[in-house]
Amino acid sequence: MVFTIGFCVNYLLMGLSRYGYMLPIPTSMHVELVYVVLIIYGASHAKKWGTSASRAMGSMIGIYLAWTIYSTIEFINVSSNIDFSTIVTRWLAEYRTMTLQVFWVFIVNGLFFKRNEQVRAMYRIWAFLTIAAVLWGLRQQFMGFDRSEWAWLLAIGMKTHFVNGIIRYFSFFSEAANYGCCMGASAVVFGVLFLTTSSSKRDRLIFGIAAVAALYGMMASGARAAIFVLAAGLMAYCVISKRVSTLIATAALGGVFIGFLMFTQIGQGNPMIRRMRSAFNKEDNSLAVREINKATMKRYIDALPFGLGAGIRNNDVPPSNKNYYLATVPPDSTWVYVDIHYGHLGRLLFLLSFGGMIAIAGSKVLFKIKDKELSGQMAAIVAGSFAMFVAGYANQIMLQFPNAWLFFGNLSLVALAEEMEQQIEADKSKARGELMAEEMAQAANSIYPLERKKAMQHT
Repeated sequence: MVFTIGFCVNYLLMGLSRYGYMLPIPTSMHVELVYVVLIIYGASHAKKWGTSASRAMGSMIGIYLAWTIYSTIEFINVSSNIDFSTIVTRWLAEYRTMTLQVFWVFIVNGLFFKRNEQVRAMYRIWAFLTIAAVLWGLRQQFMGFDRSEWAWLLAIGMKTHFVNGIIRYFSFFSEAANYGCCMGASAVVFGVLFLTTSSSKRDRLIFGIAAVAALYGMMASGARAAIFVLAAGLMAYCVISKRVSTLIATAALGGVFIGFLMFTQIGQGNPMIRRMRSAFNKEDNSLAVREINKATMKRYIDALPFGLGAGIRNNDVPPSNKNYYLATVPPDSTWVYVDIHYGHLGRLLFLLSFGGMIAIAGSKVLFKIKDKELSGQMAAIVAGSFAMFVAGYANQIMLQFPNAWLFFGNLSLVALAEEMEQQIEADKSKARGELMAEEMAQAANSIYPLERKKAMQHT
């Protein structure tokens, strides 16, 4: 129950903040308080459960250290030429989000997860939250925005959520791009679980419904990048699954869908389809503006080998400062954001660390895990993580709530999978032993009464 509450708080945090259901502390600190509570609770039960905080680290922690060390020393980056106290304050706020989030989840998972049934229960909670998010988005679509949502739109989101006569829905997420990309990656996760879950028809049904709901939410968000997020996740699963037939079928379906968007005008009257189709329009104005911004930013970034500084905001840099433009221009993607604030080296380490964790987890699923259902559970999170990693190329949502926990922190579950598989084999051996003992007892009961009867007759 404690874990469930923490998991739900992480998922619902942005929606809760929009409606003012928050403590008077920074938004991210609410989840950090949840992490602390979970760690204290898990540590107090670790001996009883046979768990430890280090179990989920595995080989991933080594590759993640590269980004951790670099982002840690960023507090001495004075490239922005502003007050050092501001640099440290901004660094501390960003460090918790860009680096520590994943470590927190590693520790929590190491303390709480012991068996594959627990992983499936986590997926079940995630599925219900996904369905709830889509239902909330449907409420926005068919009943309209409520007062809090209108207030947010008027203050921040009007320009990005009413585009060419198309309304982009965002459910209780931070904004539509985050909603759409999370739904796209979630559709991959639950699609894989639907295909690989065999021990529970109920769970398979739940995962199937969540996958379909997530697909609808993705389209309703109007997040064009979500198409490529979905495609990337599905292709990742095809590789991990080692099934040529699955790879061919997925590539064929994906080709048909992309061809439908690129080369036909079918469904053009539907705003969701029209928005998705614009992702392939090279003359789209918003895409052109992005390319211009990237080209301009590159000149400034090249002059800052360590970036502008972690978390530096536009109001931190005065207009007279040569880096003012870089502090004010919208980065539009996580990868570009890291490039701006941490420099080219920082972006390289960021991509190598997160991409490396996905690669290591994928290789474990590919070569280590033999149990089909457990392999499916782990393949789902690897494919979803790769999908969200690709989403970081197009939108600044990669480590926003709830994505860091769902798609990157949960990669640590793959590090626990071999231990879980041993437990599965032990349970199967125990079950076989109990079945054999039961069969022998039944055989004995059917033979011994007959022998006793013969003995009594002889007497």
